[in-house]
Formats: sequence, structure tokens, C-alpha cells
Amino acid sequence: MHRCYLAPGRWQDGVLVPGKDEAHHLRDVLRVTCGDVIAVFDGAGRRVEARVVALTSQAVDLEPIGPIATIPRSKPVISLLQAIPKGSRMDTVVEKGTELGMDRLVPVITERTITRLDEAKGRKRCERWTRVAHGAARQCGACWIPEIAPVQSLTEALAARPEGDILLVGALSGTPRPMAEVVDEVAASRPPSVSLLIGPEGDLTPAETEAATAVGAIGISMGPLVLRTDTAPLFGLSVLASRLR
Repeated sequence: MHRCYLAPGRWQDGVLVPGKDEAHHLRDVLRVTCGDVIAVFDGAGRRVEARVVALTSQAVDLEPIGPIATIPRSKPVISLLQAIPKGSRMDTVVEKGTELGMDRLVPVITERTITRLDEAKGRKRCERWTRVAHGAARQCGACWIPEIAPVQSLTEALAARPEGDILLVGALSGTPRPMAEVVDEVAASRPPSVSLLIGPEGDLTPAETEAATAVGAIGISMGPLVLRTDTAPLFGLSVLASRLR
């Protein structure tokens, strides 16, 4: 069954009207016709089956044909604090992270981050990453879409973590422990949230690693090979999803 994202503010009694981009996807990509049944979700846990009742060059109207179901968010909340990689690699992190159950992405600027974004460019990138997350959620069947936080410094990201959060940091130096071993211990404590910090090309600086350690970060190893900054988060999210949920 085809799926359609409908922002929470667009849910109305009787008729559901997708936004411009989703209407285009339904009409011109999926080529739905009147009478077709699709699944509608709002990215915040709600979903309902709906029938296409009107189709024009400007809009697609949907009529609910069943009760609205509310799917609770999985626990613990999984956040990725990701140093922004070069080029379009963050798009892949967002897309695959959504498929792996990531709940929140915090794009981080570190000392060795190559991609530098001012406020305006950062906002545009976040808008793009949000669209990527919507598309990934539509494809994979997720009812929750990850929150994309504003681009921020590592100091800001560390300070904004919620109370009770367990912070893991991918480490290339020191004496990190195997990630699976650490995550199994974390699972036993049933924390409300777990965050994974991944550094940039060239890794975090010693001062940044020390700052993370100062707020309780646990250094973890992802194996004997050095993973790229856009590969490491997908490895880490896979381990978190498989062992915590």
C-alpha cells in the first residue's frame, strides 16, 4: 500500500489534504487514481487508511476510511550527534538513520569539521534533511519521523542532552570498549534516552573528547577498522536498534 505524509497541522475531520510536495508524489510519481486506498501518517505516531476522493492538477483529497491509530514512540529515544560530513553524505546518514529508527539528529560543528555553515545555510540544510527524513519514513513504513535539530556547536549539543541520557562516543584513541558490550550494559539500566556522538573526518580533537568525557561519555569501539564519518553512525545505530528495541 502506498504511503503519504500529512503534517499534523493538516489533519482535519472528514477530508485530509496533503501538502504540495506530497500531492505531487501521489499524483505524478505514484499515479494514484480516485478510489485508491493509501496509508496516511503524520510523523508523530498517527496513521490512518484513506481513499482518494478527488484528484486535480493542484491537489489530492483523501477521505479516512478507518479509525486513526496512534503508535507510541519506541524507547529509549535514540539521538545521533553527528559532525557534519563533506558533500551530500549527511543525506545518506539521515535517510538510513531514519530507516534504522533514529529519533533525533543533531548536526554538529566541531573543530575539524570541514563543512562550515552560517545560520542561513544551516537552516536550509536542516530543511533539506527534514525532507530526506520524510521520504525515508514514507518508504520504510515508520510512523515517527526523526527530529532534525538546528546546526550547533559540540558544546551546545552536549549541554542540550536530556536528563538521564547515556552518551556514547565513537573513539579512535584511548581504551574504548566494544560497542555491543557497552550497549548491553546500557540496556540493562533502561535509560530514557541514548545518544551517539560521531566525530568528523580526522576525529574529535583531544580537547573535544575530554569535554565529552567530562559530561559522562563512554568511549566505544566499532571494530578494528577505521570507519568513515558517514559509515560509523549507521553501524552504531544498527547496534543500538538491535540491542535496545
